[in-house]
Amino acid sequence: MPNFVKHLLAKAISLYLIYFPNQSARITRKNIQLAYPSMLKHQQHQLSNDSIEELSQKFFDLLTTWVKPVADSRNRVTTVHGFSEFQQTSDGQPTLILLPHLGNWELFGLWLTQYRLYTAMFRPLRVPEISQLVRHARERGGNHLVPATTAGVKAMLKRLKNNECAIVLPDQAPKEGEGAYASFFGHDVLTPVLPYRLALATKARVFIGAALKTQEGYEVVLKKLNDPIADDQDHWLAMMNREIEALVREYPEQYQWEYRRFRNAPDGSLRYP
Repeated sequence: MPNFVKHLLAKAISLYLIYFPNQSARITRKNIQLAYPSMLKHQQHQLSNDSIEELSQKFFDLLTTWVKPVADSRNRVTTVHGFSEFQQTSDGQPTLILLPHLGNWELFGLWLTQYRLYTAMFRPLRVPEISQLVRHARERGGNHLVPATTAGVKAMLKRLKNNECAIVLPDQAPKEGEGAYASFFGHDVLTPVLPYRLALATKARVFIGAALKTQEGYEVVLKKLNDPIADDQDHWLAMMNREIEALVREYPEQYQWEYRRFRNAPDGSLRYP
């Protein structure tokens, strides 16, 4: 599909999401209001619209990443930050990469495979054809996908103990009993504890990763986190969220604000329906 066609379709989708009532836009606007309470209303509105437009474009960017050759995606990376430290500290060591929903995470995975193969969890999508497409795309090059179950966690733990690399999503709302509350944009939000437990159990080197869109292509970022300490889960999760927040603040329109990241409050109430 020519680029101008993709841009036109993305624009049409974004206009629909902006002007017609829908859940994605509603949650995006609410989350941005909570994350940026001191921002003027018209600025919140503009950031919400920018985020929705970027989300619409991202749909086609992800499809492109899934179907085009691996070399095409790698060639779109023009800058890499933190690569030297990544190579020096993770070579031959168990390595855990935290990949928030920021930028083009599918492209990040393809870029990474030229240096480290990885294991990641995969939950089948509702549309079998798309699910098969995504699975095939992520397994290119020898990556290994495991189910998003207890068995998958055990498989990931085993591979990390074998000095391999794994990718985990650190910013999805976890299930009951699989998360703890930690500050994110000034609010205590339910945060996955899996990154902490995997890193602590395997002594893995932990990095936050992202592939961020620029005018020239994509900029890959790798930021090393402090090693976890036993009985220090709450502080480590707070530190993890601070690092993710700092990256999101640099590229706020590229974050997927439509997740219900802020919905649950520690007292059991809901910040929005």
